[in-house]
Amino acid sequence: MTSVSNAAVGAFLAGNAAAKARHGMNEAIARLSTGVRSMYGGDAAGASVAHSLRSEGRSAMAAARNVEDGISFLQAGESALLEIAALNTRLRELAVQDLNAAFLDANQEAAITAEETAIAAAGNAIDAADLNGTALLTAAIAFTNTLDGGTTSYGAAADLTLASGVTNVDTQMGRISKALGSMAAGIAALKGHQGNLYGLAANSEAAAARIQDTDFARSSANLAKFTILNQSAMAMVAQANQANSAVLAVLQ
Repeated sequence: MTSVSNAAVGAFLAGNAAAKARHGMNEAIARLSTGVRSMYGGDAAGASVAHSLRSEGRSAMAAARNVEDGISFLQAGESALLEIAALNTRLRELAVQDLNAAFLDANQEAAITAEETAIAAAGNAIDAADLNGTALLTAAIAFTNTLDGGTTSYGAAADLTLASGVTNVDTQMGRISKALGSMAAGIAALKGHQGNLYGLAANSEAAAARIQDTDFARSSANLAKFTILNQSAMAMVAQANQANSAVLAVLQ
């Protein structure tokens, strides 16, 4: 009777060992196939942290793309200002030429006035330009530059009027130069924000990977280990069953 009982217990133990080995194999296979270490309840707390980190990292990357739009916007404004500055320089040249009025006849004066008028019209048209429906040259340009949606304003030229006369043109050039400085400052500041956001995105992803991603070397080793254990356990089940059969044969 004891032999029969011992044989049955051995079969149960071997069967339990086989079941545990199969669980280990399934866990290793799941982690290797998905690349996620927290599969099969591997690390619930770590998975939560990793998801939060990945969410923050991807949001930072989206914010960095938004900042790139802001940089492009300011560069477009800078280009517009440079064109206005070139027109303003020509307008000053004409204003100085017009100081020689005693030497010029009416037709020559009219030609100077006509060019001044055309330059002023061109400059004011450029001043009214927009990008994606937003005016390029306004008193304050605001755009998203931080992860939480904050805004920063950079002053730019507003209502530029290319009037004739050396004094007026010089005053206008001062305003253009100030606006160009504001644009340059805005671009530099945004590049700083963007660099920070790219760093945040990369490091958040790296931290999440360390927590959640599968260690392929360890999981491969575990798969081999549990495969051997499963095969061994099943062999022991067979051995236990054979021993049990031998006892029953004696009893018969």
